[in-house]
Amino acid sequence: MSIKDNFIYKSAKAAYLSYVHFVCDVKRKPLINPLKECLLNLDFGGGKNYNINKLSIISSNCFAGRIMQDIGMEYNSPTLGLYFMYPDYIELLSNLKYYLTDARIEFVENSKYPIGDERRAAWSHWYPIGLLGSKVEIHFLHYHSEKEAAEKWYRRAARVNFDNLLVVGMQQNLCTERDIIDFDSLPFENKIMFSTLPLPLKSNEYMPEFGSSDSVGDPYRKGHLFYRHLISHFTT
Repeated sequence: MSIKDNFIYKSAKAAYLSYVHFVCDVKRKPLINPLKECLLNLDFGGGKNYNINKLSIISSNCFAGRIMQDIGMEYNSPTLGLYFMYPDYIELLSNLKYYLTDARIEFVENSKYPIGDERRAAWSHWYPIGLLGSKVEIHFLHYHSEKEAAEKWYRRAARVNFDNLLVVGMQQNLCTERDIIDFDSLPFENKIMFSTLPLPLKSNEYMPEFGSSDSVGDPYRKGHLFYRHLISHFTT
């Protein structure tokens, strides 16, 4: 029996994770109302949005889901419980309307990125990997079947409000400086890229907390840091 199958190890790990989630929740809680106010005050060209459920958040990982759960928003975006490698995320954003309205998902046995298969093998459960429109690879990290992943993707994609979008990027998952620059050039009114690089780009939000790394941290465990930076980015 390996140590990971040991009952004591499993119990200790579960207790540790529960404690970590509790601490994370405590740190984020004071920022939830300021975050909601910040999102309500985003300007989409036609004035401010006073109904939070008219906002759709597109993200490269689970961060959209973190925000929606905390604020109590409707799931009107398909980018929850999953992540993209950055070449695919930039491709998705470059033709977002097509990928969210017309493109179909084909599930594949393996990722086109070696690290994708390595991560799935190390994850707590098997999860599906889909190819959207024959180009955009999606890692459905928190899903357990292809049927569940496809149904939720199509249902939530149909709710996206293309007139009220917040587009979120993070320097993770093979994201390069070139990807950060390409993200900045995308034609979205409200977008933010959390990065470890102090680049002079409008959408770039430098996070010195992760400055010694080549990627930003976990947006679930460090959600309070991302919330602070997001609020600052759009209010100062």
